Amino acid sequence: MTLKYSQTRKPSVKEVRRLYQFAPWAKDRSPADIAKMIRHTDLFFSVWDKGALVGMARSTTDFTFRALLWDVIVDPAYHGNGAGTRLLKMFLGHPKLKGVEDFWLSTTDKQAFYARFGFALRSKNMMVLKRKKAA
Repeated sequence: MTLKYSQTRKPSVKEVRRLYQFAPWAKDRSPADIAKMIRHTDLFFSVWDKGALVGMARSTTDFTFRALLWDVIVDPAYHGNGAGTRLLKMFLGHPKLKGVEDFWLSTTDKQAFYARFGFALRSKNMMVLKRKKAA
């Protein structure tokens, strides 16, 4: 298996939607919302096998103070082959992010994975406002 990694290729809505089926928090996202997300994502990191999207991670950032990592998803058929590790290394080593002070992410079950890259759990300074999506 020869995987190809990209820092510039943005996948289609259909490709992202297929990966979202492996993420309980994302599987009900609509095609219209996914299209909007793709358009407004600053950096998109992807993994491809024979033209099929098998992994992704994305970032929104101001390129100075903060970079947020979102939607790190690898197709379960590709778990254990280093695809997630390579996605994180691409993100953290991206030339446009070299001067960024803080990298943020949210995870409910992968703390040990992200800790390998230096991420630490900070429960006292995170606040979330959850609101219903406007029609």
